[in-house]
Amino acid sequence: TSVGEVMFQADYHLKELSFGEYEQPVVGMKSCFEYSEKDSHDAEWSAREWFVVRKAEIHVSDDQVLVPYLKMGVEAREQVHGDDGLEDAALTRPDHPLVRYAETFTHNFD
Repeated sequence: TSVGEVMFQADYHLKELSFGEYEQPVVGMKSCFEYSEKDSHDAEWSAREWFVVRKAEIHVSDDQVLVPYLKMGVEAREQVHGDDGLEDAALTRPDHPLVRYAETFTHNFD
């Protein structure tokens, strides 16, 4: 569907932004690799990120028009090697470069 295509493209672009493929949407925002370099994380790491809906409501205006209200965000999870390949870590450290990127992106989302 066209909605699915838009969601796919948005998710793909999020990953490109996080890798630093394009200029960040907010001046001064860093890519996850810039966070990694800044903190001298020499170890290899793997993680994934995705969009989340934090809040979804329908408001009614004074003239009885339905108005959608959404609060969006981005979440990230570190991945570790498991028996079946990469798996989500039970806990992702808050200073992980992609987690920091996701928090910054969420803060600047709207």
